[in-house]
Amino acid sequence: MKRYSIIWVCMLVLSVGCQKQDVPLAQDWSVPGKVTDTMDSLTGGILLYSWHNNVIALQGLNDDSAKVFLFNSSNNSWIQSSLSGTPRGYQWNWPAFDKNSDRVFFEQRYMENNRLKMSVLVGRLTTEANLTLVDTAENKWESDKDAFFGKTASNVQLNDLTGKRDWPELGIGFINGIDMYIPYCLNGHTVISRAAWDGPYSDGVFHTSDSGKTWRIEKILNIHAGGPSICKSSDSYYYFAINPTNSQLLFSRKVVATDGWTSPEPVTRTLGGYYIAVPQDDVVHLCWQDRRHENHRLNLEYPNRGNFEVAYCQRKDSDSEWSRDIILSKGLLYSYAPSMSVAGDKIVVAWAGVQTAKDWHTDFDPNDIYYITSNDGGKTWAKPLRVTDNIKAGITAGDPRVMLLNGVIHLFYIQGKMNLKELSPGLTKLNQPPWPIYYTQRPFPN
Repeated sequence: MKRYSIIWVCMLVLSVGCQKQDVPLAQDWSVPGKVTDTMDSLTGGILLYSWHNNVIALQGLNDDSAKVFLFNSSNNSWIQSSLSGTPRGYQWNWPAFDKNSDRVFFEQRYMENNRLKMSVLVGRLTTEANLTLVDTAENKWESDKDAFFGKTASNVQLNDLTGKRDWPELGIGFINGIDMYIPYCLNGHTVISRAAWDGPYSDGVFHTSDSGKTWRIEKILNIHAGGPSICKSSDSYYYFAINPTNSQLLFSRKVVATDGWTSPEPVTRTLGGYYIAVPQDDVVHLCWQDRRHENHRLNLEYPNRGNFEVAYCQRKDSDSEWSRDIILSKGLLYSYAPSMSVAGDKIVVAWAGVQTAKDWHTDFDPNDIYYITSNDGGKTWAKPLRVTDNIKAGITAGDPRVMLLNGVIHLFYIQGKMNLKELSPGLTKLNQPPWPIYYTQRPFPN
């Protein structure tokens, strides 16, 4: 009897020791305040930009325009402004800012009749009561399918089989003096027996070295890719794109003032969908949603559980490879949509997630917002902390956006509750009403 008691006690100790410890609720965050609403639940959040020692928040709308919000530092609130001087049709919520000047550019693009048609509006941004684009110059150019794919058969098309307009996938552009870049991923279509198959492909950047007067195509990849982005460290440009076929995040590098991009290589082979690259001096910091520990289930339609984590690595210009990546979201079963901001040696990463949940959990289910910081350039990290406390109330928080500026962490996130109304037996209403977008802030921890 005594022997069985000892075994029971040992099993109890092991069970308690294996339980996940609660991630503490952080202190010192300001009371969250509503800034605006999304278009539909987690759809229609904002993008943050640092400009002239201030933060600008842009929320894209269905007509490619955007709501503009400016930070009022006197009372730590946000004021809705407007953007004038930019014609309709341009992507208002995807501008490229020159952090060293007032210059900015907006783009619009489409593919039609096997030609890509691009327009870029370059100007100078001023702010008084509102944001105004002045001293503008519009540059337009066209490229045919041969410019992307080389000589191809007549059954290869740039836009889809219907002949309707199609759009290439572009990332946010970049300005460095007279050099400007727009990253792209473009899928062609091959028509066989009245059916269209994806491919060939072209991925790379549009580049101008004369402030937008003339543009050229610099091809880097020729695979089915998406999510392109570009950033610049002290000495190099970095191009990133997602290969969804095998969960790879690929990168290529070009030294400033040279013409050649390196052969694309994977940074990670366990990408779960989201990533963000942030340069700081001679270092590029990289954070992504990772699936290396993703569980699987006996379901032919949805075999992957989707229990993602948040991973991080970095690379200096002088390094020959990326640093060994680390998991930042330890202790959480599900983590989604990381956002990162860097200022000197200070780094903050925020994401949505939950410590534990049942199978079939997604980013639309009850989640909290978490964050983690480093004050030594990513060499060491504090423990994750929780910003919200939603799970018991069945509330979803997601799509965080974080900006570190002047020692203050600015954080936006969406929060609401799913209302899956059953319209009739077996028919559930999927569209959700708009959810509030909240803002909170706190000093960067010492």
